[in-house]
Amino acid sequence: MTVGKNWLERRLLGLVIIILTGIAALSGQSGLASGTLTYGSLRFDKNSVDFGEAFRGTQLTHRFRFTNSGPGPLTIQGVHSACNCTAIEVERGRKYEPGETGFIEVTLDTSDFAGNIVKTVTVISNERLLPDRTLTLKAKVKTEIFADPPLVDFGDVRLKSGDSRVVRIKSAPGKPLEVSGLEYNEKILSAKVVREQDDWVVTVQLMPEIPPGFLKDSIIVRNNSAHLPKLVLPVRALVLGNIELSPGYIEFGALASTEAVQRSVTLRSTDTYKIVNMRGDMQINGQKVEQIASYLKIESQPASQDTQLINVELKNIAKQAGSVRGKLYIETTDPTQKELSVDFYALFR
Repeated sequence: MTVGKNWLERRLLGLVIIILTGIAALSGQSGLASGTLTYGSLRFDKNSVDFGEAFRGTQLTHRFRFTNSGPGPLTIQGVHSACNCTAIEVERGRKYEPGETGFIEVTLDTSDFAGNIVKTVTVISNERLLPDRTLTLKAKVKTEIFADPPLVDFGDVRLKSGDSRVVRIKSAPGKPLEVSGLEYNEKILSAKVVREQDDWVVTVQLMPEIPPGFLKDSIIVRNNSAHLPKLVLPVRALVLGNIELSPGYIEFGALASTEAVQRSVTLRSTDTYKIVNMRGDMQINGQKVEQIASYLKIESQPASQDTQLINVELKNIAKQAGSVRGKLYIETTDPTQKELSVDFYALFR
């Protein structure tokens, strides 16, 4: 009986030791996993700034200070602006340890605005709870020089039409306006400016050698404004050829990791032509993507006798978040439209 009792006690003690050892091992592994999956938390001192009143043409800059208030490292993966009016400085990819601070510097260009404006910037981090944070910039833009209309818009136009557009440049009351000249691309545009009493009138025409497609250019009006000595007049037109393409650009929106989004482009023509090649190029946060075929899939299919449909699929396989800009190229056998292009935009999360 004594021998049996001692044997049983030894077996029970060994079993307890095994159980305790297993618990300790699991506890250690759990801690390791917890440490591996620990991320930072992005906290801004403030997420908006109101610059108040500023003259058009002023560059408004603000530094948004943030702190990593989480238990793990924080990484700023990307920054996306809702317009091209902002310049952003941030150390993308840098790791901020818990408690460490950093800055995101945002510069707002007011050259294209007048009145009350609100612009936003999206900051994307590795934080799991709220990976996207929005920064807001506000201002009341005053101007001492006006363009009426502010955009030189030709709309849909055929080059042989000989259409012209007129813009009247005016100054604020009590601000005499002098225009010293125009700057523009002479291969694309023809422009002249003359004085009419207190105003200046700019007349614009398109050059006949412009290839068909979407035209996006500008004219700079040099003047004596203290805050906006170079007034920019945007010029837009859809120059029609044998092949009509729509839409003029593609917006894919925001794509989560591994998400794919499809869009389509329509080509219409009354003449016979063939698509001989399609390709694209793309940038993420200003960096060129080399293996674009992994991101972009392009296919064509006839939709009707005079219509071709281009299906475009963009997939987010990037290892970092950020702003995406690219261009789709379509090569054809048409003698006047050998290559068509479409810009595209997206945001990788």
